[in-house]
Amino acid sequence: MERIIKVCPDLWLPGGGAVPTRILLLSADFGSGHLAAATAIAAACRSLSADCEAVVVQCRSPLLGLVGRAYLWQIRHTPDLYRQLYRLPPGRPLRRLVIRVLSGPVRRALQQYNPDVVVGTHPFPAGAALHLLNRSWPKRVPVVMALTDFAPHGFWIWPGVARYFTASEQAARELVRRGADAAAVRATGIPVRMALAADGTGADRTAGPTAGSSSSGVRRVLVIGGGLGLGPIAAAVDALLSLPRPDLRVTVICGRNEALLDQIRRRHGSDARLTALGFTDQVLDHMREADLLVTKPGGITCAEALALGLPMLLLDPLPGPEEENAAYLAGSGAARVVGVKRLAGAADDLLFRRPERLAAMAAAARQAGHPASALAIAAEVLALADAPRAQVAGITPSS
Repeated sequence: MERIIKVCPDLWLPGGGAVPTRILLLSADFGSGHLAAATAIAAACRSLSADCEAVVVQCRSPLLGLVGRAYLWQIRHTPDLYRQLYRLPPGRPLRRLVIRVLSGPVRRALQQYNPDVVVGTHPFPAGAALHLLNRSWPKRVPVVMALTDFAPHGFWIWPGVARYFTASEQAARELVRRGADAAAVRATGIPVRMALAADGTGADRTAGPTAGSSSSGVRRVLVIGGGLGLGPIAAAVDALLSLPRPDLRVTVICGRNEALLDQIRRRHGSDARLTALGFTDQVLDHMREADLLVTKPGGITCAEALALGLPMLLLDPLPGPEEENAAYLAGSGAARVVGVKRLAGAADDLLFRRPERLAAMAAAARQAGHPASALAIAAEVLALADAPRAQVAGITPSS
C-alpha cells in the first residue's frame, strides 16, 4: 500500500489516520510567569497547526519546593549573598542536583505524552528532560528553551539545546557569550499571550497620556503585584493616592493575596479614585486602559507592557533576575526604577507635569515590544517537530 504523507504540519499514515504533532511544554512552580509563558506558546502552536497537541506540565517535587522556600528566605534575609550566588556560573554539581530532583516528574511527563518537541520555560525541568532524552529515549526529541527574563542566566545553557528564544538581540548576544551555540539562538521576545498580536500593539500612547485616558484629562495608573500580589504594593497605593490630583485614577490588582486586598480596601475604601481588585483574567484590558504601570520587574508582566507600549515605573527590584530585568528595561527607555518613597513624585512628573516624557517612554516601550513573540516561537517549534517526523517517514521535507 502506498504511504500518503503530508509533511507539514502533520504526518499521515496508511489508512488516512493522522498522527498529531505533540509538543510538551515544561514549566516549574516558581511564580506564575513561567507557566504563563508555556501557556502562551501552547496556544500559539495550536493556532498554527490544527492537529497539534500542545500540553503544559508544571513540574513539582518536594525538594523543588524546598529550593523555592530557600530562595525566598535568601532574598529577604541575605540579599547580598544571594546576589553573589546568582552571578556564579552553575557548575556540574548543581546541574546534577537539578536532574536528580526533577527526573521523576519529567520522566513521567515524557512517557505520558511522547512528545515530538519539548519546550522549557524554566531551565530546571528542560535540563532534566535533555538528560533523560539523551540517555535512553528511543527517538530524537529536540529540546528548546524559551527564556522568561530579559537577561539570560547560565542555567539556561545546556549541551544539546536545539533552540534558545531570547527577549532581545542584546540577550541573544549575552547568551552566546556565556557559551550557547550561536546557530541555535533566536531573538523572538519573551512569549506573551497571543491576544497582544491579534489586536495589534494596543492603544497608541506615543502622543502622550491623553491617548490612553478619557477626554476629561483623567490619568490612569495600574499597580500590579503579580499573581501572588508580592512586593510593596500597599505602600505604592498609599504613595499614589497621597497625590492631590482629582484627575488621578489608580487600579491595583492584588492577585491571590486576599490579605493585601483587604488591607488596601480598609485604608482607601472611601477614595473614589481607587479600584482594588483580587485575581482577574482581565489584566490585559486594564493595561490597555492605563497610562502608566507600577510593578515589580517580572519578565512576563513587563514583556506584556512593552507589547502594549505601556511605560513602567519599577519598584525596588529584588536581587537576581529582577535587577537584571530592571536594568534592561531602564536602558531601553521604557521604564524607570524608583523606590516607594520617590514613587509619588515620579508618577506626578510623568502624568501631569511632563507628559512628553511619558510619551517618549511609550514610544520606547513599543520599539522594544514583541507582541507576536509566542507565534514566532511556535513556528520554529513546529518546524523542529516536522523534520524528524519526515525523516522517519523516509522523505525530506520540502522548503
